[in-house]
Amino acid sequence: MANRGDTASRLEDEAARWAARIDASPDTAPPGLDRWLAADPVHAGALLRAQATLVLLGGAVPETLVAEDPGRSRRFWWLGGASASFAAALAAAALLLPVRGEAIRTGIGEVRSVALHDGSSLAVDARSDLVTRIGSSARTVALNDGKALFRVRHDAAAPFRVTVGDVTITDIGTVFQVDADRAGGTVEVLVSEGVVEVAAAGRTLRLAAGQRARFAIDGGTAAKVEHVDAPAIERALGWTSGRLDLDGETLGEAIAELNRHNQLQITLATPALAREKLYGAFRIDDPAGFAQSAAIGLGTRARVAPDAITLGTPEKK
Repeated sequence: MANRGDTASRLEDEAARWAARIDASPDTAPPGLDRWLAADPVHAGALLRAQATLVLLGGAVPETLVAEDPGRSRRFWWLGGASASFAAALAAAALLLPVRGEAIRTGIGEVRSVALHDGSSLAVDARSDLVTRIGSSARTVALNDGKALFRVRHDAAAPFRVTVGDVTITDIGTVFQVDADRAGGTVEVLVSEGVVEVAAAGRTLRLAAGQRARFAIDGGTAAKVEHVDAPAIERALGWTSGRLDLDGETLGEAIAELNRHNQLQITLATPALAREKLYGAFRIDDPAGFAQSAAIGLGTRARVAPDAITLGTPEKK
């Protein structure tokens, strides 16, 4: 039986091949792509990562897959209508942005992969709002609300900065996630690779790979720097491939994430249940399945209606 690493490697290889075929004929979907996307919700996320990598590599495509055509322009294929599964809900689009400021807003269940002119890329989570400005001397993304994962091509002559309120995150060639909770007044920075510098309240804090810190959006200092291992980072980035991986997160946190990604919303009939900790892996586009599994684990009930899900209704005696 193949182990998890082999399966992941095989998935990335498949996604790379699909990305190359799409790049070769961007105006039409390659035969079989729709079927491949529908087979598993993680396929859409893998394809988006492969497309972003293709841009970072400058369009280098294996000769066995497609003949090189120096005259063709690079375009990304929108997955939004390609599949009735997670890919459709994902509404994933990779965009080549102009130098001028560009606003990106995503709705419930809408996740986008964006390739920037400078070779950097980002994944924008559902219900997010940001403005990006990429120039020759400075690169800035203002994240007003929501979450984004940044893969930055380092350029000392043009620093890459992400601003959230009075907090500024400066890249030093890395992969990092920024989660802005405007309602809660906080911003969380998680570094997956490399190093970033965070300026807040007149101080600068350096975060390296495997570190996470939370700041007040108004510029307050970090509460603490937390060290996170590779599995924890993978769980935190699960949304990029349609997963919700829980390892002690509360039911309230899980519901908030699911409601961010689905029109079918979950509400708690018993507020005290929000503090219950959960463990396990779930599809981020299946709120009903999550609610039913959580109900079994918590010894309660889930009522699934066409327009709403109620979790926590006491069992009838």
